[in-house]
Amino acid sequence: MAKKSNARRAGVAVGLAGRAWEYGKRVDWPAVWMRARWLTHHTQRLYNNLTPAERKEFLDLIVPTKNSKMVAKEDRARVSELVSKAFTGR
Repeated sequence: MAKKSNARRAGVAVGLAGRAWEYGKRVDWPAVWMRARWLTHHTQRLYNNLTPAERKEFLDLIVPTKNSKMVAKEDRARVSELVSKAFTGR
């Protein structure tokens, strides 16, 4: 029975790989590359507007943990301040 299961998994993997290959041929890769470059540029600009301490604080506030999936109410104002500073540089 285990051999059938392994064979079935292998078949599914091959099927998924084949579909991914077909999908990949239809993607407009130059457009994907251009958007990725744009995001990288602007993300770096926003990142540079915060000090290292602010970056760490921001990540500590927004990265979800097992205990909290969302930003706590008391932290939302600070997150808003950090986001504003990242966008404006002030």
